Amino acid sequence: MYPLAHLFFTQKLFGFLDRPLALGSIFPDMIISSGLSWFKSHSLGCNFWQLFKDRNKNLQHFSLGVITHGVEPKGLDYYSDEKYKHYERGYCFEKARPLIDKVIQACSLSREDGWWKAHNFIEMSVELYIYEKYPHLLTVLRETFADTSLIKEIIREVSVYLELESSLIEKSADLFSEFALKEPSDAYSLASRFQSQEYFKNSISAMDLEESREVIEEGRRLIYPDIEDFFAHVHQKIFPLLKPISGI
Repeated sequence: MYPLAHLFFTQKLFGFLDRPLALGSIFPDMIISSGLSWFKSHSLGCNFWQLFKDRNKNLQHFSLGVITHGVEPKGLDYYSDEKYKHYERGYCFEKARPLIDKVIQACSLSREDGWWKAHNFIEMSVELYIYEKYPHLLTVLRETFADTSLIKEIIREVSVYLELESSLIEKSADLFSEFALKEPSDAYSLASRFQSQEYFKNSISAMDLEESREVIEEGRRLIYPDIEDFFAHVHQKIFPLLKPISGI
């Protein structure tokens, strides 16, 4: 999922969203450019909780946010990417099935990359849905990144545990913020942001932005009937895990 979806879900779980919690909820994606694998970055939540639980409130709330995001233990991205209910894959992959051919055409992809990239389009559809309903979450995200003392504190602590140079995490956070802090005002702006991200990560720039916009809009129609049910299902799955350790 994209950052605003993670902020929304974390606030839904806890009933509030302070900056450490917000930062934790996006942290696995924020550090992916530091050299960690996707699975590693999405499996740090409980390790951080054990490491930081007796340190201070900021670190505790940050750790809880990381748990909500990942795949081990099963957080939002597990259910969106890996496995949802009885389906073969997660919610975003399953919703993306009707879009695969259109994404392959819009992005000039090989067929083997089609389903993976199509699920990104569903994620963009969810992000647009969240932004239209809860535009204040973009302000929360921007204020979190503006809290440089908090970010420096978190980077200092996690770099030691991850045995990574703090400069690598800082650079990864800066790269993430370049895209994440842009307003997802409409489907075209999200498609343009995705094009920039893909060019940076994979040197892929051959995207038809108008076709991509249409795919995102179609994705929004596909998720509309049951996206709230999806979030409710994941809330039901994750809350029993968090309640005993969170004290919230």
